[in-house]
Amino acid sequence: MAKSFLQKGQKGPLNHTMKARQRIVAGLSWDARETKVGLVGRVTGDSQHDLDINCYIYDQEKEFSDFVGSEVQDSIDQSETIYHSGDDQSGAGDGDDEYISAELAKLPQDIYGMVFIVEIRSQHSFQDVLTPFARIADGFNDENLLEIPITGEKAVNSNAFIMCAIQRKSDSPTGWQLHNISEFPDVSQIEDWGSYLSQFID
Repeated sequence: MAKSFLQKGQKGPLNHTMKARQRIVAGLSWDARETKVGLVGRVTGDSQHDLDINCYIYDQEKEFSDFVGSEVQDSIDQSETIYHSGDDQSGAGDGDDEYISAELAKLPQDIYGMVFIVEIRSQHSFQDVLTPFARIADGFNDENLLEIPITGEKAVNSNAFIMCAIQRKSDSPTGWQLHNISEFPDVSQIEDWGSYLSQFID
């Protein structure tokens, strides 16, 4: 039987393995677009499609407190328990092209929640990228806890995608809740990502 995952807007327990560091992985993968050749051999396509996965971190007051992204200066949070795999500008290869790990067992109590988003740095929208795909996985056994293809009508002109939120929840068996957000925001209306994404932490 195929495993069912949370659908857009749904919330549920984050059922990760309660062992060791309780590491979870927010992964992003995509495939490079094939280069096209024009009538006189001129290259008309761009094989470099630079996608990034980022994490916005919130404290117990649900205020933005830290950020983890692909740039070297942003690659690890202040507690050194949330960290980025490094920038991938091509999407070549199998598996996650970029990912962010969070060691939940070691997170300081003042880290209440995290929101994961995907952005395109190159001059493209998601319709220009082959098979963009996001997931939340159990770091212990690499089992997917959430799968989200970044597709659909709203992806056509979008270059940002709000993937999901993870936050502490006392009534969850693991102490953490997973929220599948799956929204394509109007970036032109967002002045400050940290403030904007706080609405997804409750």
